[in-house]
Amino acid sequence: MISQSDLKYFIELTQTQHLTRASERLGITQPALSHSIKRIESELKTPLFLRSKKGMKLTSSGELLLKSAHELLTIWDQLQKNVQTNQNVAQGIIRLGCHSAVGQYMLPRFMGGFLKDYSEIDLQLVHGLSRHMTEKVVSSEIDVAISVNPLPHSDLIIKEIFKDEVSVWKSKKCLNQDVLICEPNLLQTQDIISKLSKKGYQFQRVIESSNLELIANLISHGVGCGIVPERVLQAFELQKCEKLKDGPVFLDRICLVYKAEFRKTERGRVFIDSVMSELKT
Repeated sequence: MISQSDLKYFIELTQTQHLTRASERLGITQPALSHSIKRIESELKTPLFLRSKKGMKLTSSGELLLKSAHELLTIWDQLQKNVQTNQNVAQGIIRLGCHSAVGQYMLPRFMGGFLKDYSEIDLQLVHGLSRHMTEKVVSSEIDVAISVNPLPHSDLIIKEIFKDEVSVWKSKKCLNQDVLICEPNLLQTQDIISKLSKKGYQFQRVIESSNLELIANLISHGVGCGIVPERVLQAFELQKCEKLKDGPVFLDRICLVYKAEFRKTERGRVFIDSVMSELKT
């Protein structure tokens, strides 16, 4: 592969038109310079110089490369500066993933202040199941995720923010105590339903929903019992609700998940520090 050094050596050789003088000016050996030119010619599959006793003259292909070489080096230098700036300045885009129900109670607690303090940073929100958000961090589709019960992974840094309890809730004025409303695809739901069965609890009707906020709202309005995290229910008059007596509980870990390289950028550092200081309990 042609490197930045190869292009610099090529440009120097076009100016001196002599291997020995070019290598002396570059401070490298003549064989090293020859090898660099041959590497470019091999990559482009065309000769760049006509060699003679009088020196080296560019071929038509060499002249074409020379016209672009300076521009390529300029682009590369600018790219390096942009990358370095991106590393050292709190600016750019942060792609943040989280379950919509988690975002419902977590994002308002820090986003307003964070965006005010760091006006050069834009947040792009991505929603889905926590395990899918964690997978997107691993595959670099997003930068960071607020994830529930993430599994350890060699590529990830996982920092616990706080814990939450998933259990069976009902309104104190519940109209249908034989109705259970839940999201069946969640591991928490499956664990609690299994434990409910072992305890002898029986529900005549089960209503399935993939929206935890809707389940919490239905619980608070007395529609039936429901399986939700306590923090999700807090937005819907938690004081008017109660846990099912002797009902099973699943303990959730709410975590910040990211790769080490995200923490090394300035925007990543300030984001992680802000979330941990504002949300960690």
